[in-house]
Amino acid sequence: MINGKTITIVVPCKNESSIIAGFIKRVPSYVDEILIVDNNSTDSTAKIAKKAGVKVLSEPRAIGGIGYGFAHQTGIEKATSDYIVAMDGDDTYPVKRIAAIIRKMEREHIDFISCNRLPLQNSLAISKTRQFGIKVLNTLIWVCFGYPIQDILSGMWVAKRSTLRSLHVTSGDWNFSPEVKLNAIASKTVVFSEYHIDHFARAKEPSKQQIWKTGIGHMRFILFKRIEDIWTNIRTFVVRIPPVPKESYAK
Repeated sequence: MINGKTITIVVPCKNESSIIAGFIKRVPSYVDEILIVDNNSTDSTAKIAKKAGVKVLSEPRAIGGIGYGFAHQTGIEKATSDYIVAMDGDDTYPVKRIAAIIRKMEREHIDFISCNRLPLQNSLAISKTRQFGIKVLNTLIWVCFGYPIQDILSGMWVAKRSTLRSLHVTSGDWNFSPEVKLNAIASKTVVFSEYHIDHFARAKEPSKQQIWKTGIGHMRFILFKRIEDIWTNIRTFVVRIPPVPKESYAK
């Protein structure tokens, strides 16, 4: 608990048995709840997490083998705290920064903070290819939505539980990451910000993402979301046009 506000960490996991125990051990004591959301692991991830004393949820849904977004949705639904912290189960994000982030949110009345990894403090933490891809997607966000985001794909973000419930994020795969941030940015009632953090290289297991396939999927998602927003605005505008009075029609 920080400033009287409770905190839940939501961690989607798939086959992180070699990492998850160390991650749980490093979570600060002021965190009130840790939710490990197991997404079809074939190893002992869930068993190890339960042995460490945290709550483990099961989320079997997936799209093409990827259930990252579904796992987040389940964790958000089950979380009970005032603040929800999203973390990846690969132990690459700085859990010790949570207190500083929440204090900033409380002090500046921020509803959603996305943790920006760029520029990297450790240049080897993310490959050059991934860094390039993130910058391309950041630029696409700026062109399509007019917002100069610094890291659209960060897996660490902090938000008020009430805020997340209002964002209506539906993506079940990797696109959950850009969607939750874009919905927060687009909301007229949500105060969105970014906060620079350190990022650590994965120590043991390789990433589960297929870089090019995932990147192209993100680009398509962002473009289609922008087209959908434009179409929605057009339909709203047309509906608001008042009908021409019958008496004004030419006889």
